[in-house]
Formats: sequence, structure tokens, C-alpha cells
Amino acid sequence: MKPVLFLFLLVLAILTPPSSHADLVTEQAFSFGKISIIDNSVVSTVQLSSSGRASSTNNIYILELGTPGVYTLTDLPPFTVVTLSANLPAYSASTLPSTQQFAISSVDMPATIKADAAGSAQFRVGGVLETSGLGGQYIGPATYQIMLPIEVTY
Repeated sequence: MKPVLFLFLLVLAILTPPSSHADLVTEQAFSFGKISIIDNSVVSTVQLSSSGRASSTNNIYILELGTPGVYTLTDLPPFTVVTLSANLPAYSASTLPSTQQFAISSVDMPATIKADAAGSAQFRVGGVLETSGLGGQYIGPATYQIMLPIEVTY
């Protein structure tokens, strides 16, 4: 079977308290890079740490390294401790006919960060991408997007 290439992009949704006025700046978008899936009969994974180290299991091959996400929250009260939590699992929602979907099963990010004197706090996001393992195929080349909600509380 000929390998199929994919480019994975992550869309990050930051949920802040209603009374807050914090803004999110994307310094570097989170992407799992380009991968090849040669068989979907078992769950296969790509792990991308928040420091940028990548590995894969089973039937996924990394063709082009992805990038961890780097995000900055601005307009926070100075020296505020911010709690981050992800709503998992998060699934792709590809509209390609007859394609399987992907899931982000875990994330690599700090549980808390602290704003500096200017009210800014930066954090990095990595994670684990999983195939369905159901035997169906992934259509490609294609871009799959996953909305990953991250709740920000302070």
C-alpha cells in the first residue's frame, strides 16, 4: 500500500472567564507535521512534546516534524497565576467522504503559569495524536484540523 501524506494543524480555542480581558497571541501554531499512515488496523500515535521532541508508534511514520504551539496571554493582571486545562479527547471533523477521524488524547502543557509585571504569560503545547485503529482509511494528501479547547482561569 502506498503511504498517504497528511498535514495536521491544530486550532486552539482559549476559553477565558467572561469578565476577563486577556488576549491570546499565537507565537507558533501547534502542528503534528506531515505523517504517513500505512495501516489503520490498530491505534497508532504521534507524540509531540512541548519541547519539540517527536516519536510515533505502530503504523505512523513522521515525514516532517511538527511544531509545538507557543502562545502568549496578554492583558492579564500583573503576577497573576493562571490555570490551564484542556478538554480531552478532541477530535478532527474532516468533511472528506469515507475518511477516519483523528483524536488528541493528551496534551503536554503546564497546569499553571504566572503572568509577569507587564501582565503577559507564555506557554507551550504539545500532545498525542491518535488514529482510530478501526481499519478504515485516511484520505490524503489532506489537512485535518482539530479544535482543542483550553480553559484559562484566574
